Amino acid sequence: MGISFQQPYLLLLLLPALYMVYHWWRQQKRMAQARRIWIAGVRTAMFCLLILAVAGTQLVHPVKAETVVFVIDRSASMKDDSRATAFLAEAVKQKRSEDLYGVVAVGGDAAVDQPLTTKDELQALGVQVNRNATNLAEGIRLAAGMIPSQARGKIVLVTDGLATGGDVEKEVKLAAEREIAWEAVLMQQPQGDEVLVSSVQVPDRLYAGEEFPIKVDVDSTVATKATLRLYEGNREAGKQTVQVEKGKNRFVFAQKAVDKGFHRYRVEVEAERDTLKVNNQAHAFSQVAGSPSLLIVEGQPGAARNLVNALQAGSIQAVVKDPALLPKELDDYKQYAGVVLANVDATKIGDDDMERIRTAVRDLGLGLIMTGGQDSFGMGGWFHTPIEEALPVYMDLRGKEQQPSLGLELVIDKSGSMSGDGRGADKMELAKEAAIRATEMLTEKDQIGVIAFDGSPWTVVEPQPVKDPQTIRQKIGSIYADGGTDIFPALQMAYDEIKKMKAQRKHIILLTDGQSGRDDDYMGLLQQMTGENITVTTVAVGDDADTTLLEDIAQWGKGRYYLSTDPTSIPKIFSKETALASRTFIVEQPQVPALTGASDWTTLRQGLPPLRAYVATTAKQTAEQVLMSQDDDPILARWQYGLGRAVAWTSDLDGKWAPDWVNWAGNSRLWNEIVAWTLPQINEGQWRTETQLDGTTGKLTVTLPKGALLPQELEAVVLDSQMKRQAIRVQPTGPNELQGSFEVGDPGSYLIQIVEKSSGKAISSQTTGLTVSYSPEFGLPQDGEQRLKEWLAGTGGTLIGDPGDVFTGKLPAKWEKQPITEWLLVLAALLWPVDVAGRRLQLPDRFWQRLAGLLRLRQTEVASAPPVTEGGAVLERLGGVKRRTRDEQVTAAAAGTALEGMRKQQDEKRKAALVSPKEAAPTSAAKQSTASSERKPQQGASQGQAGEAFNRLLAAKQRKQK
Repeated sequence: MGISFQQPYLLLLLLPALYMVYHWWRQQKRMAQARRIWIAGVRTAMFCLLILAVAGTQLVHPVKAETVVFVIDRSASMKDDSRATAFLAEAVKQKRSEDLYGVVAVGGDAAVDQPLTTKDELQALGVQVNRNATNLAEGIRLAAGMIPSQARGKIVLVTDGLATGGDVEKEVKLAAEREIAWEAVLMQQPQGDEVLVSSVQVPDRLYAGEEFPIKVDVDSTVATKATLRLYEGNREAGKQTVQVEKGKNRFVFAQKAVDKGFHRYRVEVEAERDTLKVNNQAHAFSQVAGSPSLLIVEGQPGAARNLVNALQAGSIQAVVKDPALLPKELDDYKQYAGVVLANVDATKIGDDDMERIRTAVRDLGLGLIMTGGQDSFGMGGWFHTPIEEALPVYMDLRGKEQQPSLGLELVIDKSGSMSGDGRGADKMELAKEAAIRATEMLTEKDQIGVIAFDGSPWTVVEPQPVKDPQTIRQKIGSIYADGGTDIFPALQMAYDEIKKMKAQRKHIILLTDGQSGRDDDYMGLLQQMTGENITVTTVAVGDDADTTLLEDIAQWGKGRYYLSTDPTSIPKIFSKETALASRTFIVEQPQVPALTGASDWTTLRQGLPPLRAYVATTAKQTAEQVLMSQDDDPILARWQYGLGRAVAWTSDLDGKWAPDWVNWAGNSRLWNEIVAWTLPQINEGQWRTETQLDGTTGKLTVTLPKGALLPQELEAVVLDSQMKRQAIRVQPTGPNELQGSFEVGDPGSYLIQIVEKSSGKAISSQTTGLTVSYSPEFGLPQDGEQRLKEWLAGTGGTLIGDPGDVFTGKLPAKWEKQPITEWLLVLAALLWPVDVAGRRLQLPDRFWQRLAGLLRLRQTEVASAPPVTEGGAVLERLGGVKRRTRDEQVTAAAAGTALEGMRKQQDEKRKAALVSPKEAAPTSAAKQSTASSERKPQQGASQGQAGEAFNRLLAAKQRKQK
């Protein structure tokens, strides 16, 4: 045990503090000595406590426990080796009770699997990490952070020695600087013959008709025969039978660019001697220049026929597809210059497809056009979707005062089966999101009610105007899945509640995924509803729902029936139904739209034909309205969205709502102008780009043409197959060369959009890509033992194999410091009132004299007392009792003697008083008078002292008698 100070120089404050006490002592000369000593002692103690607290006094004692953190490699190359867990379990069993241990799992990232604990049994390991890479440096950094600075710490690394990312040596040295020891356990994995495709190299830009080579690098640990296959997209474009030698091999495919657009190439190898198949392929990208192509998605066959005919007059080619055939990879959209959604219902397009289209427009520069119809815009359920975000209009009607009010009652199944499905979708959460989305489409004059049901119904939201959307959302969010399914009581309650609503139109939406009996009179109930102009729509979620009953309810209720096999479409169905129920989105009013913008579209300067109908929307604040209706609704609007451009045409293309526009002479030219405006407007960058993978880091190199000036700003956006977005800045690294890097997670395609900006405005761009075909964990086998020895060499670490070598107690000694500042302050605070009492309270001098006497007596006893043992202490207490008894006896005897003497003296005085004055001689009387006058003062003093002594003796005698 020892003492240390955080700021020892502050101890110098003791000198002025002691001087202050001394100075006060000299000024208090009239104060009783004992009182001065008491106050000076209290003040000195108080000053010392305060100064020790300010100096940061700490108690120091040695640390006995060891703190060990195991860093376990959980990457794919470890192949779930059970030896690692067995090693940990055996090592933990051999630790002392006070020793602590923790576990960190590491792959591409690191996570704490077991916090520091003293338990002597290893808990089951199960934390999830990215197994497609090995970043041991991140695991060591996390482990070092878990070890307290004063602990005797050690890191034990359990790995095969193969790191694909991070600087392990640097992290180990940083831990060593903190006096953290470290050891490594090698779990070498068995390796077989291995052949893999390490890279595919294709020119990043090509021209139609250009011949070019595709270079393929194949690495192998053995000489063997193999077959190479080249694919362009999913089409086989070449095949070779080759002899693969041990080491690095290069093969070349000769190809010719035919189709324009963005192309993806894939090479696969099939070897006679090979162990792993996962690393037998690699990808590359290239772009072939040519005329643009437009992807047109039709909601119904023929919906975009007039647009296709109009584009044939120009140089733009059109590819028409059904919504189900949309590209499923983001890079597939790069073969198109834009996307047109022609009267497409949102329920026909998945959320992932919408996200890919939105990302392609914002980050890759594609154009986007949505055209109207009875299944488009708000009527198609596009409210609150990624597509709505990319378009220049909102799907709901904002600021519209002259709209019929809507009373909407939502009846939602909350039975236990709504908690989830086999694909992991939580149907209950999606149903709640749908209800909230429907609420957000309503205005304050509309009314909403929500009923949840299982075996019985209960009201979630009482019928009320939509004036407090936040409270309504909170109530909807409180629904949880539980119980059975009984539809009829819920439908009856919905009817009872919607009758209370004061609205011009009333609609019920019933959603369920279960079965219910048909013994109740559904038809009779629904006839009552339709008789009061209340319509009912049903939504069946999944194939397990009672589809027959729900179809009948929708038919009897004069509503619509939906079968949702994809629960993610539920919110879009509710949005669509809300729009249809209000019947205010389709405006059927013949009129000639007014031209309000887009002077560059010269065709609109001619006389415009009339429209018969359109879908009402709300223009966004920064959008440019080109054509506007008589009600100030946008007919044609456009805006810039990220790198791309988007256009909204709220009437149709097939001629049902705009036959005069289809037959108009300027129709073909106008649509060519609209489509051309949405095409990428910035120039193609003239630089050369290269991408490569370094462990878990992707590297981008941009080489400028000779003599070209460095761009003011060059940035890149990296998009993976999940549409996760990384923005990286490309910095100069040499003459005419710039580089940037980005994190690579799972295997897949990474599109890189490079944009040159000047004064914040994009002036040129280029698209490239990087495909990670397989995890770096499945690269060529390496010598993990040699890597471990290199890391150990410069840090004093050791390679161990016995679990008993972990908790050895041989770590360097460390001392734990315990601050006592708070305790010192508490003691100083307790002494403060004692000091105040000593100065302010007017205690008699006898108190201070007795206090001084007690202190002196105690000091004398302490100074003269020999060392006392336990038995001696008992004898000492007995002797003290005996001495006090003897002293009391002596005092009582002395008191008795004194009383006897005083009695005799009083008797002599009485006898002398009886003698006659006449018998006394004159001389004797004179002498007696003189002596009496001389003794009077002395007798008074002696009598006072005698009285005080008498009182003390009398008190002693009384104690003796007791």
